[in-house]
Parts: sequence; structure tokens; C-alpha cells
Amino acid sequence: MTRVSCIVALGALLLLVTGSAGCGDDKGKTVKYQLTAKQNYEKGLKELKDENFVEAIKYFTFVKTRFPFSRFATLAELRIGDTHLARGRYVEAIDAFRQFIKFHPTHEMTENGYAHFKICESYYKQIPDEWLLSPPAYEKDQTSTREALKEYDLFLARYPDSRHAKEARKQRQISLKKLIDHELYVARFYLSRNKPKGTALRLRGILEQFPGAGNEPEILILLGQTYLQMEQIEKARGTFKRIIEEHPKDFHARRARLYLEYIDKRYGRATT
Repeated sequence: MTRVSCIVALGALLLLVTGSAGCGDDKGKTVKYQLTAKQNYEKGLKELKDENFVEAIKYFTFVKTRFPFSRFATLAELRIGDTHLARGRYVEAIDAFRQFIKFHPTHEMTENGYAHFKICESYYKQIPDEWLLSPPAYEKDQTSTREALKEYDLFLARYPDSRHAKEARKQRQISLKKLIDHELYVARFYLSRNKPKGTALRLRGILEQFPGAGNEPEILILLGQTYLQMEQIEKARGTFKRIIEEHPKDFHARRARLYLEYIDKRYGRATT
């Protein structure tokens, strides 16, 4: 065997070994099942706590299939969702929690909002975040953000008194800010490409869909600027006046007054 052949053979062997190791890791370690549903369920909880997710799934699945009429089988279904969520497999987690709600509508963990809140969290975890050397989060697709907001609204409507409601409202507000930041980014992009109609449409959409989001002055300033660019002077005037009337203490109100002074000098005062 030549030297080149030896190197190729060694490389193939290493690839085989590392590939086998990867498959073994995905399968997890061998688990020792217990006699009762409770014992296996508790084993699964321990593995989940220790972040041994493959082993946790094995125990919970065993409980679900071998003890289908035990109360621990129902809890195991829920914990399978928890395990997928902790593992970062959000699609599987959402499906598991939806199935739990569907087949156990009167279960305590459905009625107290836990299962639905975990659906919200599964979408929330998929929302784009800031990463080094990657585009800003607001430039990325926000499909998961929209889905998260939809689920939070459903959750808060159904479970307003849930012990998870406070955290849901907090996460919803963060999600809303991310979506609005994205919409503002798109609006500014349209404006920079000399497409003010698209900008105005986007900005009006934000104000109509998300009233009280907290950054209306910033949105209104950009909308007023857009109307000016479109030579829709009275709409611009009305937009800047709205900022002053609704947000008099916001620093954008000062900018709005300057714009109104400019409009009055350039186009004359309003007739009404």
C-alpha cells in the first residue's frame, strides 16, 4: 500500500469513527427502566434536570407507552414537550404541547395555562436575536415574532389570572418591540429607496395594529417626514400636531414643533 493510500484509508477510518461517535451521542446512553410508572417518571425528571435530554425522552416515552392509564403517563406527555423545549427543538415542543391541550383539556396543567404558555415560549425562543458578525435582529425575518405575539394574545385572553401571565406580558412586550423595530427598518428602507407610499403604509400599519406600543412619537415623526416628502402638507401638519398633543413631554415633540414652524414658513399657516 502506498503512502497516499495509507493516508486515504486512515482518513476514511477516522471519518467512520467520528461518525459513529456522533450517532452514539444522539442515541444517548443506555437507560435502566424501573418497575413503576412513578419511578420511571422521576428518572425522566432527573435526566431532564441534568440536561440529559435523550435519556429523559426515553423514560417519558416508556411511561407513556407502558403505563397508558397512569396519571404519570399524562404528565410524561407534558414533560416530553418540556424536554423538546429545553433541547431547543421548538417545533416538536409546540406540537407536544398542542397535543397535550387537545387530549387533556381539563387537566390542571392545561387549565392553569402552563401548556399554552410553553407554546408561547417555544415561539419566543425562535425570535431572531443579536449575534456577533450577523445582521441586526431587526433585519431578519420576523415570522416567529408574529406567531409569538398571536399566541401571547390568545394566552392572555384565556388565562389572564394565570401565574404565568406576568411573564407572558413581559415577553410579549419584548416581542412587540422587536417586531416594531423590524417594521421601522422596512419603512426606512422604503424611504431610502424613494418609495414614500410604501413607507407611509408601513407606518400607518404599525400605529393601527399596535396602539400603545410605547414608541408612537418615533413612528409619528417618521410618518410626518414621509408626508412632507410626498408633498401631503396637511397630513404632515396633522401628524406633527398629534405628537405635540399626545406626547407633549417626549423629546420628539420638540422636533415636531420645529417641523410645524418650517411648514408654516414654507406653505403658510393652516386655514382651519
